[in-house]
Amino acid sequence: MAYPERWLSELMARNDIVSVISEYTRLSSRGGRMWGLCPFHPERDPSFSVSPDKQLFHCFSCKAGGSVIQFIEQAENLSYHDAIRFLAQRVGMDMPNEVDDEKLRAEKARRDRLYNANREAALFYHKALLSDIGADARKYLIGRGIDGSTAVKFGLGYSPNDWDALYKHLSSLGFSRDDLIDAGLCVKGRKDPESTFDFFHDRLMFPVINSYGMVVAFGGRILSGGDGAKYMNTGDTPIYNKKHNIYGINLMKGRKLSDLIMVEGYMDVISLHQAGIDNAVASLGTALTSQQAKLLGRFAPGVYYAYDGDSAGQKAMLRGIDVLEASGIEPKVIKIPEGRDPDEYVRAYGAEAFMLLKDSAMTSSMFKLEYMAAKYDFSTPDGREKYAREACSFIAGLEPIERERYIKLVSERSGMAPDTLRAQCGAEKPMSDAEKHTVIQGAYRRRQAQRERVKAEQLLLASLMVSRADANLIVQSKDFSYSLFSSDSLREFSEMLMNAYKSTEKPDIAKLLAVCESADIEQAGAAADMIDNIVSPVETASDCIRSILKTEYDERIRELSRLAEEETDPGKRQQLMSEQLALVMKSREIR
Repeated sequence: MAYPERWLSELMARNDIVSVISEYTRLSSRGGRMWGLCPFHPERDPSFSVSPDKQLFHCFSCKAGGSVIQFIEQAENLSYHDAIRFLAQRVGMDMPNEVDDEKLRAEKARRDRLYNANREAALFYHKALLSDIGADARKYLIGRGIDGSTAVKFGLGYSPNDWDALYKHLSSLGFSRDDLIDAGLCVKGRKDPESTFDFFHDRLMFPVINSYGMVVAFGGRILSGGDGAKYMNTGDTPIYNKKHNIYGINLMKGRKLSDLIMVEGYMDVISLHQAGIDNAVASLGTALTSQQAKLLGRFAPGVYYAYDGDSAGQKAMLRGIDVLEASGIEPKVIKIPEGRDPDEYVRAYGAEAFMLLKDSAMTSSMFKLEYMAAKYDFSTPDGREKYAREACSFIAGLEPIERERYIKLVSERSGMAPDTLRAQCGAEKPMSDAEKHTVIQGAYRRRQAQRERVKAEQLLLASLMVSRADANLIVQSKDFSYSLFSSDSLREFSEMLMNAYKSTEKPDIAKLLAVCESADIEQAGAAADMIDNIVSPVETASDCIRSILKTEYDERIRELSRLAEEETDPGKRQQLMSEQLALVMKSREIR
């Protein structure tokens, strides 16, 4: 949604960027800017700068940049709209739709009551754990190797062996019966609907805390000797659906992680954290959902699966791998020996042994091939052949370099010749070392050219930001076009900037950044940081345009050369070569 301009201006005015960022890293003044260690990557020397006058930030190392909204998006791992809401809550501002819509305000008030009820329930359970009635629960935790600091870190608690202890406590705090039932904390009596009972009793309690730090649900584990199901969990409520939540994700806030370790249960997460492996989280149920994958992707680009070794765990990992890959997350699988779960393994062998398992984790393709292999009898020719057929069907869909790697694996397992398997996969012969070198060098050159183009686009945008007069001269130049920006975010921002110039001499760059939802808008933030270094905007822009056009021409020349080599029709080949020659001449003209 588009936020009202006056409301957004007030939001940013109340959330001064220096004040907000100072809550995440220590800033000191130097040369008209504030400097500190970047909260988004490890570093010893400060490369993170904040411009109080522009209300912008920029890291010269990891290239993060933008307004206070982009900062909160990254620092709190939030979406654009959630970052807006976070900042509004920080300064006590109502969201625009909540100000005007009575129904929305009522729904928000109801959700807030349920959040508060859960928070008070978590405090009640935690106090019970520390009291005399929680002795058996504490004994159970000690037996599982969990110390007091870890119990506090996860807010563990105990639900008393009493049918309505929580209901009485929360009622005394002013919560209504309907709110407690809606939150999943209490239930109506079966025989007498007017009576009310606690949903959990005589159980070790695990509060489920969402990525905003709010208690949204609970899991309760029966203590040894108790009656009933081993685990009971809060069902769907107005503030909780397990498909959208991850246990332990609240502990990942504000951290720059390369990966997460996904396990099945509450105790798996807690035991790994107890051992010092503090990037472990758990799906609330074995089947991972696309909503959960999206949430994971906000915190790390990779996920290591470490589910139980039983059939259910293996099937869940197989399904989850596809869900993660569809969300752009790289999955790997940690294979735990002896059929143990992560909790058992780390308690038996320690964190170092578990991390060795992580270091030797399987790729998703390797895991799928292992899963296939478990279905066949390799002692018979028929079993080996069936495995090879299914494996080749899978390998055929992989990238060429991946194919070669796994063809060798299937060959070793099945005893069939690699050439036979290549033919079955429809794969070509492997590349020679010289061919591989050529491919790698070409990829390096393309990456280098791409980096240079990104810098040229940012510098071109920075030239547009200097002044309205310079910007008008640049966009009226012969070769300028918004299509010069290959990034959607830079193209969008440059058009917004030129529209803003129609009504003001000096647009508020921070405000323009604030209304952009593009994931890579930080490139525009980096461009804003270049403005002070530009002496001649029109000449700088002209150099950037030439650089971008030359990159485009050279890229198209290489593509035409490849197409001409593959073309069998002489007439079409001649057309391709003529176009290539024309572009070569154009490329030489702009040098």
